[in-house]
Formats: sequence, C-alpha cells, structure tokens
Amino acid sequence: MDYGQAFSYPQQDPDWVKKWGIAGALSIIPILGQLLVTGYGVEVTRRVIQAEPQPLPEWSDFGGFLRKGFGVLVIALVHMLPLIVLAVCAVVPAVGLSAMGNADEDTVGTIGGLIGACLGCLGALYGVVAGLLLQPAIARYAVTDQISAGLRVAENFALLRGKPAVFLGAWLLSALAASVLSSVGAIACGLGSLWGAAYAALAGAHLTAQAYREASSTGMAP
Repeated sequence: MDYGQAFSYPQQDPDWVKKWGIAGALSIIPILGQLLVTGYGVEVTRRVIQAEPQPLPEWSDFGGFLRKGFGVLVIALVHMLPLIVLAVCAVVPAVGLSAMGNADEDTVGTIGGLIGACLGCLGALYGVVAGLLLQPAIARYAVTDQISAGLRVAENFALLRGKPAVFLGAWLLSALAASVLSSVGAIACGLGSLWGAAYAALAGAHLTAQAYREASSTGMAP
C-alpha cells in the first residue's frame, strides 16, 4: 500500500484543480451532489484498479456518475440494514413495557437501558464490520459495474479475510482524511470544508482500489 500516492496522485493530472473544484462545488447540492461525487469516486477506483494512466476522469458523464453513486447508496443501505433492525429492537421492548399500565417506571428504565446497552455494543461491532466490508464491496462494484457484485457478502468477506490489514488501513485513513481535510477547509474559508471532503473522497477512492489490488494479488478476486 502506497498511502502517500493516494493523496498525491490527483496533482499529477494537469487539470486536477478543475476536476477537484467541480467535485467540491457539486457537494453543495444536497443528495444529488453527493451521489455524483460518490459515483466519480467509483470511477476513480475502477481506473486505479485497472492501472489506467489517468485516474481522474473528466466531468463529462454526469449520468454515469449519478448511476454509480446510486449503486453505492444501494450497497451501503443493504449493508446497514442490520443496524436499522437493531435500532428497532432497542426501542420496541421499552415501548412495550411502557404500554403496560402497571409497569414500574424505574424497572422500565433499567430494562430499557440494559437492552439498549447490549444492542448498542452489537451495533458498534457490526458497524465496524460493515464499514470494512464496504471496501471490497465498492471495489468489486467498480470493477464489474454490477450492484449484485457489491452485495455478494461471502465473496466480499473472502477478500476482506485474505487481507484484513490493508482494508482496515484504507478505511481508517479514509475516515481520518475526511475528518482532517474537512476541518482544515472549514477553518480556511467556511465552505472550504466541502472541497476538503472532496479531496478526501478522491484519496479514499484510491485507497480502496489499492486495498482491492492487494487482495487480488492473493488470487481472491474479482
């Protein structure tokens, strides 16, 4: 894994400022803008995996980027469904106990707190697993252009199990970059956080591609 390359590669493109600038500007648009930037990142991931000489595409295929961004949204929502189920499970028992007219408030609070704590721990643990699984899932989606590839949990988990350290490193560094660059951009000039986040997204797309290529080298891909 060349972590430095993930942050320096955009600057090797003569038009990188324009492409990065468009990504930041689009981020201002709620939902639609984020989907476009996400789809752009998927295309970056595909190009890096396939070792194309120009990782940053032109902003000429808005329809394609939107479709790819929506694909990532679907994949992410499916991976996060268990968290939604856990959240519902945490609420239902407390509501049920409260509905009992003779239920003691302290008892309800204690039981609800215990259930919430247990399910919260499970949710946190699953959140980490889901975050890691999304790395190979999105990479396989980028390579195949098929949402179904990103939803094949067993195959994605096989990739993760083969090289867990590289996917963990890519995930953590991507999250750290998003936090730091967004904060620096906000301090620099308010809305600059959007351009900081956009640059972090470009770095994250490269890191995901690198992790996938490392896992692929063990013969566990596509």
